[in-house]
Formats: sequence, C-alpha cells, structure tokens
Amino acid sequence: MTKNALLSQRQIDNVAREFYERSFADFIAAAWEHVDPQPFVPNWHIKVLADHLQDVYEVGGQRLLINIPPGAGKSKIVGVLFPAWIWARDPSKRIISAAHNEELAVRDASEHRMLMKTEWYQRYWPVEFVQDSDGKSNFSTMAKGFRKAAPLSSLTGSRGNYVLIDDPHSVKSSESAVVRKGTVENFFKAVMNRLNDPERDNIIVVMQRLHEEDLSGAILAKDLGFDHLCIPMFADGETRKPTRIGWVDHREEGENMFPARYTEKEVARFREALGPLSFAGQYQQRPVPANDGFFEAEWFHRFTPEQLPKNLNYYMTSDHAPSGRGDYNVFRVFGIDAARNIYLVDSFRDRCKMDQAIGLIRDPETGKPMVSERGALALIRKYKPLGWYPENDNTWTAISSMVHSAMLETDTFCRIVPMAVRGSGDKLAKASSYQAMASMGRVYLPVGPVGDAALLEYATFPAGKHDDQVDADGAIARVIAEALPAFTPVVAAKPDRDEYYIPSISDASDACWG
Repeated sequence: MTKNALLSQRQIDNVAREFYERSFADFIAAAWEHVDPQPFVPNWHIKVLADHLQDVYEVGGQRLLINIPPGAGKSKIVGVLFPAWIWARDPSKRIISAAHNEELAVRDASEHRMLMKTEWYQRYWPVEFVQDSDGKSNFSTMAKGFRKAAPLSSLTGSRGNYVLIDDPHSVKSSESAVVRKGTVENFFKAVMNRLNDPERDNIIVVMQRLHEEDLSGAILAKDLGFDHLCIPMFADGETRKPTRIGWVDHREEGENMFPARYTEKEVARFREALGPLSFAGQYQQRPVPANDGFFEAEWFHRFTPEQLPKNLNYYMTSDHAPSGRGDYNVFRVFGIDAARNIYLVDSFRDRCKMDQAIGLIRDPETGKPMVSERGALALIRKYKPLGWYPENDNTWTAISSMVHSAMLETDTFCRIVPMAVRGSGDKLAKASSYQAMASMGRVYLPVGPVGDAALLEYATFPAGKHDDQVDADGAIARVIAEALPAFTPVVAAKPDRDEYYIPSISDASDACWG
C-alpha cells in the first residue's frame, strides 16, 4: 500500500461519523460505554427500537407508542441516546421531554448533555452549547435547538419538534384512579399540542403497562394515529397489527425477549415479588383489572405439590379448538376432596391441531400408535380420572369419533360424559357455578405458570380475548353441581365385636326385654 492510499485521521473520523449517522442502532452500540458503566449487550429488541426511532426521525410527523418491560434499556435509548443522535444529525431540533416526576426527567436530560460533552461525541459532532443556557434540565445549542425536561404535570409553555414521554405513571400512582386519570387528561390537554408543526413533528411515549386505564390504554382506545410497538417479555402468541415499518413479533410463543438480561432466576424473582397480575402488566404488557371483574384473585388459594391432599377423586374437563389457530385446546385434571374443594392438579393448554392435543403419535418405524408425553391421553393414563366432561356442542360432535378411535388404538380409556350446553352458549351462565365456589374459597390453583395463567384469564373474563380456561374450569363446578357426587363419603369405622359382646338396648333387635 502506498503512502497516498493511507487515510488520515480526519478521513477515518468522517467515515465513522457517516456510519453512525446512517444507523441509530450502530450509534447506540458505540455510545453505550459513554452513558452506562455496564457493558453493552446486543439483542434484537434494541435493533427494533432503534429502527422505529430512526424511522420517526427520517419520516417525521409520527406518533409512536412503545410498550416494553422495565430493564430493557428503554429510558437510556429513548431519553438519552436518541436525542443525542438527533442532534448529531441536526442540532437545531427542539426536544421536550417528561416523566412522571422531576428526578427522572432531569436524569435523562442530564445524561444526554453529558454524552454530548464527551471527547468521543465531540470528535464526530462538535456541537456547541449556549453558555447561559446549559443546565441539567434546560440547555440549548448554538444552532438554536434546545432540550427542556420537566415532570409531565408541569409540561407547559414551550413547543418542540420532538416530545418524548418516558414512564408517565409511577407504579404507586397508577393505583390511584384520581392520579391516573389526571395524568391521562394532562397528556391530552398539555402534551398533544406541544409541537411546533403537528404535520412534521413527533410525539413518542415509552412505558411499561401498569393498568388498563393508564396512558397507553387511553391512547389505544382513541383513534389518534399512534403506531404501537409492543414487546412483551415472553411472546404471548397474540396477532398484532404490523407497525408502520412492517415489524411483527418473530418469536415462538413463550420465547424470552432477552435471555441474557432476564434469566430464569431473575424472572422467578420478578414473579414472586410482583405476583401474576402485576407481572402481566409490567413485563407482559397485558394489564388486568384488580377487583372489578367476574372473578377476584383473592378468592383463589394457591398450593405446592407437597400441599396437595391425598385420596382425591380425579375428573377431567376440556375446551376445544380443532383448527389450532388463534384459540387454545385445553384439558384440565381436577382433584376433588371429601369436602368438595377443587384442586387444579394438571393441565394441557396449547395452540395446536386436535391430534396433538389428544396426544396420539405413531412410531416412526413401525407406525404403531403411541401416547405422547403431553395431551389428553397422557393425562388419562397418569391420573385415571373417574370421568371426562366435555361440553356436548358442535365441536365435540366433530371430534368425538377421533377421541374414541385414539382411545381404542392406544388402549387408554376413560368414561366420557358430554355435558349439556347451558344458557345457549352464555359464558357467564356457564361460569356462574365456578364463580360461586371460588367466592367461597373452595378453589385451589397450583403455584407456578399454570395457576398464574389461569388467574390472568380469570381477571379479564368476560371481556378478555381468551376464555378457554374459564370454560374448562367452569365445567368442573357444573360436574359437582349437576352430574354426580364428586367424593366418596367417609364411613366411620365400627369397633370389632368379641365373643362376649352383649348388645345394648339401643342396638339390640329384641329390645322389648325389660
């Protein structure tokens, strides 16, 4: 290589500057060490966030709502790195930012300012600040751009090209209907009109879900043109509308969004600390009502395997979705004790074809029918239920011959008692017996994912998108109420009689002596 072919340091810096300006994702990776002591860990969700934010900058006139779990870097990316990248491209842009309190609002603005003053940033983008407007929460560039940060409740006066709202609710304040409603009203009254040019300028809201009626819920309930980027910690299998740039969640149902950050141990701690309902909101972005639905979480007891009583009678219920698209196939095994308390002992719940749900497979070499490790047949073999109680609807009519055939082929049998359809398919009527038993404290759910998933569905019933668990679980209460006694009476033992036994007056057949 000749001397003339070597690049000067200025040329290298120019190439690097252009590279970072073209890709916000690459800017994040390079700038991270200057804003966070923890090393940067790349993950697909960071690229997704970066691509959506870059699209906001390059297209303009956008409204973007981001729902993502805490700890995923949302505040650092949206509140610190994105404004710095905007000013790398155009330091004349005016940025207004807010959070639920002043401390958080000032924190992100201050880190944005500190990043821009680092040697690394100034080497590529020597942006100059106005000396008498260089505070932690309010600072300006010589190009007439500015950043103003304040709590959401104080966001008045200035207008900007970007309005960034990060965590408008605190976890505590979201529990108050008055405070929550005030935050939502303040956003619509004071934030939506904070743009210089509504046709070209942008509003970005990033938050974890805390309540059905939080700001995200209010935005989604209105037709305001917000693009919605929602990334739950675990893929929930929901089909959501593609975002403006065409993104859809690529994961398999149940797949962790960031295993390097959210380890199994950490997730277990989160679940234990928050409980299933709060975990669903903050980490799964699926807030549920606390106590204003058909069921109340406090009604249900939880139990560990060691706490499961002995001598239970087992019964199986089910709810079917033969197509395997959208809805779930559900099989439940319940244990009933002598006092008619209900224990959810085991469960199969999956979006799958009916043969998979039944659990019939064939040996790949011989073609011999076999029972798979999961599904209805596996549950029957394990628990030997006294009866299986499907609802006698059109779906059962369509699949019953398949079920009987699978039982014959695998030599796995259970008494099947199809239950009459009640209330012309009325969901509430069918669940009323289960609701009554739960309200009396007679329903026990297992500690762990099966019980958590049940509680989440109960909390949104009957308005929730899915009710397959409620249908299957409600059937067991109908079994107790309508079908047959769900227990074997306990008979008191009588004392043994010896050869000298003399009957007393009360039990002698010839008590007339006397």
